[in-house]
Amino acid sequence: MDNDNVNYWHTVVNRALPDNIQGLWRLHMRRVYGDLMSRWRDNTKCNRMLKTDLYEEATTPYNLIPLLQKNARIIGMDVSYEVAVLAKQRLQKEQNLRCDIVVCDTRKFAFKSGAFDQIISNSTLDHFSERKDIAVALRELSRILKPGGRLIITLDNPLNPMVFLRNRLPYRLLKSVGLIQYYVGKTLSKSQLIHLLELSGFKVQDTAFIDHTPRVLAVWVGYILQRIGNEAIKVYFYKLLNKCEYLERLPLRNFTGNFVAAKAIKE
Repeated sequence: MDNDNVNYWHTVVNRALPDNIQGLWRLHMRRVYGDLMSRWRDNTKCNRMLKTDLYEEATTPYNLIPLLQKNARIIGMDVSYEVAVLAKQRLQKEQNLRCDIVVCDTRKFAFKSGAFDQIISNSTLDHFSERKDIAVALRELSRILKPGGRLIITLDNPLNPMVFLRNRLPYRLLKSVGLIQYYVGKTLSKSQLIHLLELSGFKVQDTAFIDHTPRVLAVWVGYILQRIGNEAIKVYFYKLLNKCEYLERLPLRNFTGNFVAAKAIKE
């Protein structure tokens, strides 16, 4: 399986649309990303911003587009035309948000060099079956950023015990028992990500580990609570998920975080 299998991602999104089991966890993740972007926000003027991957925008109202800078022109891209169209329709209908969409591959963007002031790439490049494709995509991200432009990128954290185990078990087995909804591929550790970013022409300004929830448990408990429909319990569970982020302050954060994040500037 590879990220360029556009029919595959169309199928995944259609399967997720009728009953998105990740609702409460997605709501938590939007807050996590919101906190991260607030922490890393600067006063640099942003005219054009790119968001890679529109899976969340196509499947849930708890997506990142509303968190992006209001004064910037937002462009969203996805490898699947169907996913991109669903995302655009959902953003307009449910949230009254306008987002231009482009269908292309992260390894060969359909943009001219220096087209963007900022790029948000949230867990997009960790769906390739080969690590070399991540390096190619990072060079493309550098190419389409203006000098001095900012990239915020996250990838699955390979040091997290559940991610470590998941990446070593057969994809079909994990999917058959419901532990994953879609194909997950190669990823990078923090040091590997920093190294490849620097090789691609970036200067890394900051890193973090985010989402310290027990992810599989959080998704399934949230799904059960959604089916039960008790609002008080759902609110309590959501607050409990947010409290897990205090683990970022502890020395073991590089093991408890589900994602590694980096803020980088194109030199």
